[in-house]
This record gives sequence, C-alpha cells and structure tokens, in this order.
Amino acid sequence: MKPRLHVIAVGGGHQLLHILPVAAEIHRRGKADVTIFADDAPSCRAVADGMAILGIDIPAPRPLPLPRWLQTMLPRKWHKGLRLLLHGRCLRRCDAILTAERTSTMLKHLPGRSPLFLHIPHGAGDRAKGFEKRIALFDHVMVAGPKDRDRMIAAGLVQAERCHVIGPVKVGALAARAAKQPRLFTNDRPMVLYNPHFDARLGSFAACAERLLDQMAAQDTYNFILAPHVRLAENWDAQRRAAFEAKSVPGKVIVDMGSARSSDMTYVQAADLYLGDVSSQVYEFLVRPRPCLFIDCHQAPWRDDLSYVMWHFGPVAAPDSDLMAMIGAAFASHADFIECQRAGVAAALGTDPAGGVLDPAARAADLIEGLLMPAIEG
Repeated sequence: MKPRLHVIAVGGGHQLLHILPVAAEIHRRGKADVTIFADDAPSCRAVADGMAILGIDIPAPRPLPLPRWLQTMLPRKWHKGLRLLLHGRCLRRCDAILTAERTSTMLKHLPGRSPLFLHIPHGAGDRAKGFEKRIALFDHVMVAGPKDRDRMIAAGLVQAERCHVIGPVKVGALAARAAKQPRLFTNDRPMVLYNPHFDARLGSFAACAERLLDQMAAQDTYNFILAPHVRLAENWDAQRRAAFEAKSVPGKVIVDMGSARSSDMTYVQAADLYLGDVSSQVYEFLVRPRPCLFIDCHQAPWRDDLSYVMWHFGPVAAPDSDLMAMIGAAFASHADFIECQRAGVAAALGTDPAGGVLDPAARAADLIEGLLMPAIEG
C-alpha cells in the first residue's frame, strides 16, 4: 500500500500556489497517494483554478463541510478551526499532512497516532508573524531561502535538521509564464504596481489608495495597478467590491481587489515599479531587480528590524509625501539599490550556482518522499 499524503488547503486562495506544485509533483511520481482537502465549494473551485493556472492534473479536492446551523450561529473567523476539528479523524488518517498555514496544527493535539506535519510557508516575507510559535509544532518546515531558515532556528522554533531550504515553490512554478502573459495595457508607459497589505495597522491602503487612484487617473506618465493583498477585501460584499473596481480607467488604471491575478504573479511579473508596505510579494517582484518604493504609515523604527529587511530595497516614504514625485525618484535611484535587492532575494528565495531560481517543487517532493520512505519501502 502506498503512503498517504494529505494536503490541507484551508488558508485561502492566495496560499494554494505555494503547495499545489508540490502535491502535483508527488502525485505525478506515483509513489504516494495524494488527497487535497479544501474547506468548501468555493475553495474547491479555487484549487481547480490553481491547477489550471499551473497546467497540472491532480485529483479533485475533497471539501470539509460544516453544518449550516454552525455556519450561521458562529462567527466566520471560527469556521476554519471547526472544520478541521469536525473532520480531524479523516484528515489525520494518513502518513503525512502538508499545509501552507498553521491553524491545522490543532490537529496534532488530537488523541491517537499523529502523522508527520509538514509546512511550506506561503511567502518569504519579513514580518514577525511569519515566525510565530506554532511553527514549532511541525515535524519539518520547508522554507524558500536561508533567511527564513536562519531566523526560525535562531528563534528556537525548529531544529536545524528539521528546517530545509527548498526555494520558492510558487515562483519556480510560475517563472515560465512571464513571457507568455498577455499585455495588461496597450501603451508602453512604465507600469506601477501598488500592493498594500491587508493589515490596517501596518498597511497603507486607507491612507493612500484613494489619493493615488485620483492622481494616477489625472496623469499620462505611468500605467497604474492597484492590487492589494487578497485578504484586504475578502469581507467586502459584491457591491462594495464592484464600486471600488469601477475606479479603473481603461488604458491607464487597473483596480483588482482580489482576483486570481492578484496572487498568480501576473502583476509582479509585468510591473516596472513596486509600491507597497509590508507584503511578501515584493520578493516575488524582485526575482528580476526593479525599482521599489515603500510607504511607512506607522513610523516604524525599521532600519535595524528584521521585520523590515525589504525596506532596504528602495526609498521609504511617509504617507503624506508627494508620492508621484517619490515614484519618479525611485525610478531614478534604482541603481543605488540593485546590489541590495540581489543579495536580499538570494537570502529570501535562494539561487542556484548560475544565479537562477531553484527547482523548488521537485526538491520538496524529494524531501517528502524521503520522509515517507519507510512507508514506501514497506
């Protein structure tokens, strides 16, 4: 009997491309049975969409239904944990569990024999939240680059032999798409991507989004894409989302409050300048060094803080700055930041001897199959 790998995909669509390529590679090799679990029908569709983006074929995901009376009685923020607990016995009936989120670690506390818990973080950002205590509950953690490995080990979250650098799964899987993507605009103006984070305490959306949209609509120097982290508008109703996306200007401004293109690297691969705050997508953007500009809305003492390493990759502006002038200055000063960007990306994502991106899905599959080897040989 083949060993069983359960892939728990309950953290949102933005996490899927960090684990689906690994699941597909293990399924393709045929040494283990792979089952993907998603929380509900929309999440199952998101998995199918992710497979279509990647051009991969793996068995359709299984939903984790929650009784309607529980959905209506209890706050939405509790639904994920309830689904996991309700289906915990089924989810644990395997040799290993692979996740890109950490709520699933609650399953490790259930009685009975525990499978191996394996984690691939969704992104290689700098925020302290990416290095929280639940990481210690995983048996093995697979990170994109040495930056995260060193930080996790130094924090005592994981032993060195259980933390593995595999490269950025999502970046590796989507690298070939860049040359095939259709043009986003019909003109040749430089493209500015504004990618604010969803956390209002750290992000710049509330302070800057409306003003930037007005200013970009009134000028003819740049094309502009507003594509925040998909969680920023996840609780907006359809009317509010449509009203905000109606601020798009054909041929000049794209407003995208959470489509698949916000997560599948369409925008970071196409843009000429990254404008943002604390989102890990800046590392996906900087696989190819380009100008960056960061907005500091909370007066962070960032220069010596590991949670803001990315802010060394370009100028940092206050929210009340002349952002249009700062964008121009970021383009003009990019040469001053190129070497820092290259070093930062190498630390965050890893590189091969030729300077390219590693083959992350294959490396993760090798590692997981090695961990499952006793079951495979048996």
